[in-house]
Amino acid sequence: MKVLKSSCDAMTLEKLGKTVVHHTSAHGIPNIFRSRHWFRRLVWLTFVSFALCCALWQCTEMVMTYYTYPSHEKIMLISSAKLKFPAVTICNLNSVKLSSLKRSFTMATSLHDSGLELTHRRNRSHSNNGSSEFADEHIQYTSAFNKFASEFNQLSDEQKVEMGHQLEEMLIFCSFHGQECNSRYINPLQEGVSAHQVQSYFSMFINYKFGNCFTFNSQKPIEFRGSPVSMQPLNITKAGFMYGLHLELFIEQIEYVRDITHAAGIRLLIHDQTQMPFPEDEGVNVPPGAETDIGMMKVHIERLKAPYGSQCTEGENIKNFYKEAYGAGYTREACKRTCAQQNIMENCGCSHWEFAYPKELFVPKCNLSDTAVRQCVKLYEFKFAHDELNCHCPLQCKEELYELTVSGSQWPSTAFIENFAKELKEMGGHMKDIADNPALIRDNFVKVVVYFKQLNFELIEEEPSMTEINLISNMGGLVGLWVGFSVCTLAEFFELFLDVLLLFIRRCLRTQGNREGYSNPYVQKQNPIYLQRTTKL
Repeated sequence: MKVLKSSCDAMTLEKLGKTVVHHTSAHGIPNIFRSRHWFRRLVWLTFVSFALCCALWQCTEMVMTYYTYPSHEKIMLISSAKLKFPAVTICNLNSVKLSSLKRSFTMATSLHDSGLELTHRRNRSHSNNGSSEFADEHIQYTSAFNKFASEFNQLSDEQKVEMGHQLEEMLIFCSFHGQECNSRYINPLQEGVSAHQVQSYFSMFINYKFGNCFTFNSQKPIEFRGSPVSMQPLNITKAGFMYGLHLELFIEQIEYVRDITHAAGIRLLIHDQTQMPFPEDEGVNVPPGAETDIGMMKVHIERLKAPYGSQCTEGENIKNFYKEAYGAGYTREACKRTCAQQNIMENCGCSHWEFAYPKELFVPKCNLSDTAVRQCVKLYEFKFAHDELNCHCPLQCKEELYELTVSGSQWPSTAFIENFAKELKEMGGHMKDIADNPALIRDNFVKVVVYFKQLNFELIEEEPSMTEINLISNMGGLVGLWVGFSVCTLAEFFELFLDVLLLFIRRCLRTQGNREGYSNPYVQKQNPIYLQRTTKL
């Protein structure tokens, strides 16, 4: 009460205002009241008003810019003592073995009925025609291939695996970081071998275009066929050709189907372990008769989640059939393919062979022999190819890409081919039959080397262009530039607010005290003795 009384008795509202205005640290405002001539006062008032409006305008623009959540990319080159080796997926360019196709009367008939051979003949005979006719022939080939793929899709997964190329037949040598890595692979389908007794560096999945595909260093606990996969993390501690992955593969051109496969070799794709590989859209072709060296540079990308522009996601609340079927993480491409499969299942009543689907849904497979199904599937294939499906598929927040440098040389060389032929004879089988023919050796064998060029990687990180600290600092700089406001100035006005508040509290208390002490002399109680005596009289 003493504080209230002393402060409020000494000051009135007008005095408080004049004191703050005359002594404030905000430059310009005191000059309005200090000026004795009205013209100078008007000039200062105009100038201070203009400066205050400019400060408010620029601060408003800055706040609006902040709520657009701008961002920028920061690129850094990070050096490391070791790098995690990526997953490497290989697929034979031939999806179905000729011997398996001949054993299956249904698939052989389907291949003949699809018209693939006729489309090849038309393509060759009209190769010199106009572009429009060539495009029509391409469409006919695509339609014929889809018809065969539809029939192949009707088979069970076990039948598809058996009809394709097997890793134990293709892989003749594998080494990683100078140590052999193919000795741990045993076919779990062999009699007397339990799938739980062996481990492999390779996992397998089925691709609609390339058949059986195998991924080195996938780090998935269980592969497609149920065989356990090595979970040991593979790291590289030295860069260069000698410390990468070396693969020697037998592509079995004798098993190629001429109406399906136009090129010979291996499709190779390098990707992150959490990513589902799509070799039909990505990767490089590795030709036979050559040693293909692939030097890679890792690029790690990190994006910001909403409300920033990229609006990336980790896959929360987004359907991903590839996670359910293969244990793969979220990617934008996997999301789009899942969305396409959902649209086909909902509108066509079947599952497309090109996309993954959960087996627990029990959706029948699409059969193009039905005209209605064929037209429906064709419509959604067109929409998927032209990105016309209404799919919510934002970018993933973390992504690892690999920039590749590909070079090649003849393999095996003329000096080495004789020793290589001796090794093939010892292996037996089809390799023994072609060991005496150098031309056949170069037509059927592939060597590929995958390695890091340097032990560093490029980090592309998205960062906010303006944070809360930047916003406050920039606004403080603008207000200080135009009107000279600072934190001390704010403290002065806060002190003024407290003084005004105390002044009104003091007045309220004084008014209440006056009301309690006031008495009306005309309204008094009568003496009870006087009333008693009057009554007696």
